[in-house]
Amino acid sequence: MAYPRKFNRNRRPEPRTISVKYAAKCLCCGAMIQAGEVATYYPPSTIAGRTTYGIAHVGGLDGSSARCTAVLREQMAVNDYAGDGLDARYEDQCSDVCGR
Repeated sequence: MAYPRKFNRNRRPEPRTISVKYAAKCLCCGAMIQAGEVATYYPPSTIAGRTTYGIAHVGGLDGSSARCTAVLREQMAVNDYAGDGLDARYEDQCSDVCGR
């Protein structure tokens, strides 16, 4: 009886565009990708150091996703520590240290 030959593929798996079946978080921005949306699927070992799969908005990890950019800008606006009032916070901190 002849056994089928085994073929070893030495290629790395490639990311592909899918229609999401279950909701999950985006690897790039952390926003939820709902079921039915189009996203990029990253199989294990496509991203250096990751041994698990992941999904991201289309173009998210490439830096060309408008959706990820909008979410990241919104997060930066909420956590705007270096924005308005930075000088006042610095002066308050210095006055606490110096005792003035």
